[in-house]
Amino acid sequence: MPNRRFSTALASALADLGVGHACVSPGSRNAPLIAGLGAEERIKKWPLLDERSAGFFAIGLAKATASPVVLACTSGTAAAEYHPAVVEASQSDVPLIVLTADRPEELRNVGAPQTIDQVSLYGSAVRLFADVAAPTATTDAGRALSIATDAYLAAVATPSGPVHLNLPFREPLLATDADLGAIPSITPSPPQRSSMNLTDIARRIEGRRGLIVAGQSNDPDFAAMCADLATSCGFPIIADPLSGLRFGDHHNENLVACGDQLVAAGALDSLLPDVVVRFGPVPTSKPVWAWLEQHPEIDQILIDVHARDATHSATTTLRLPAPEAAAAIAAGINQLAPVAWLESWQDADRSAAQIVAAELAAAEFPNEPRIAEIVTSAAPDGSALTVGSSMPIRDVDAFGGKSAKRLRVFGNRGANGIDGVLSAALGTAAAGTNAIALLGDVSAFHDLNAIGTAAQLNLPITIIVINNDGGGIFHFLPHHDPEVLDPALFARYLATPHGTDFAAVAEAFEIETHRVDDAATLTKLVATPSKQPRLIQIKTNRDENLALHRRVAGALRGLLR
Repeated sequence: MPNRRFSTALASALADLGVGHACVSPGSRNAPLIAGLGAEERIKKWPLLDERSAGFFAIGLAKATASPVVLACTSGTAAAEYHPAVVEASQSDVPLIVLTADRPEELRNVGAPQTIDQVSLYGSAVRLFADVAAPTATTDAGRALSIATDAYLAAVATPSGPVHLNLPFREPLLATDADLGAIPSITPSPPQRSSMNLTDIARRIEGRRGLIVAGQSNDPDFAAMCADLATSCGFPIIADPLSGLRFGDHHNENLVACGDQLVAAGALDSLLPDVVVRFGPVPTSKPVWAWLEQHPEIDQILIDVHARDATHSATTTLRLPAPEAAAAIAAGINQLAPVAWLESWQDADRSAAQIVAAELAAAEFPNEPRIAEIVTSAAPDGSALTVGSSMPIRDVDAFGGKSAKRLRVFGNRGANGIDGVLSAALGTAAAGTNAIALLGDVSAFHDLNAIGTAAQLNLPITIIVINNDGGGIFHFLPHHDPEVLDPALFARYLATPHGTDFAAVAEAFEIETHRVDDAATLTKLVATPSKQPRLIQIKTNRDENLALHRRVAGALRGLLR
């Protein structure tokens, strides 16, 4: 009874605070958590067999709902399987509440089965860790409320992120489902945000030729506030696909969709800003962040809750929430940049977009840049697009364009790993959105069991696997040069051809499957929301993909001559 009462009170408190979803994996030691969460009707439970996949599923769900998600598992290596997702959540500020069941203190370090050291298991990756004492007959339910409140507030604080409650339970793990007595409730109070005086920053940037660089953001308010700031000061914006700025009904006239290509082609040599306002981590575009790194003499103002300056080029770093900072600076702007400054950027962006469109139209399909362009343009309004961390996110950045369509783009770019991409996409489907996943074959191979999860839960998602039989991104690195690395070593250990037919895997799980090799069919499939899981496999060639990227880059360099 102590285990069940504590777990029920914990689940009730989390629901009171606003938690609506829990990802639960099977096990014996976490039976009290299963019972407690199972009794809480306000929390929807998702049964997930693989804890590693469950962790990324929770990340996608938390991003799509903008709310903390619970992860609950048994003791031992099951808890360790959460670690990659906890690291990703930490570095991309995703609120997770991780509940790991454990043996009580007297059974630790004595050879008890399914027992590992779970104390501070995730190290500095969590915002809060608590090794909670095992419930006893005298444990008051109010203690569970206090623990839940501390965990929730730590998860949603600035910066938000994962928290870890290690919960030991003694046997008998579950007694009969007798009357638990009254469970007290929590009335949550809204978080208070302090006002900020950023008038000095407004004075510093107004009237100057400036540029805004927006990195990844999970805050749904950021896009509109950053767009308003750009309008207030007359600055162009180079925005990461994960910033929320590229798509949506906010003002996007200042948005430079071809920023990656323009910077790579040398556009900033003639469009050199006096000041750069940076939000969040460095963007996906390597040319953009490399340019920032190479020009520390330019006044660079970095606004980031972690104060992360990977380029070591920021003149001023402000540890502030980006939406509120953008709004406060915009309110203090009294003078626009010269009109010709923004117009020059807009003209260059339109010219670059025309050249890119012409090159893609002339290229034989299927090719990877065109796939990215089709997916972003054909995705229905209100969709959630999860993009793989390797070439897909770079192609969406370079070729995905911009539009007023409400398309939310997600990706595991906190730690930039390829693991858990498909599982995270399933999490967005669980949130009730039209979910689309665009990923490469190596990412798909790494998260193959998520295809089985999609079938098991019958989640409505369109999975697009670009299958070029290996690690295509490595062709863009010096390693591909035979004078740098032996081609046999490159092929075996970097390109890693695998020969997997992902359509056949999907068919084995009885999922709707399409092998696509024409643009019209892909467009139609992406534009039509699915009510069940389906997988689209598109085969491409790694060498041809490299050649196409080089042709586009060459054409853009010609634009600037």
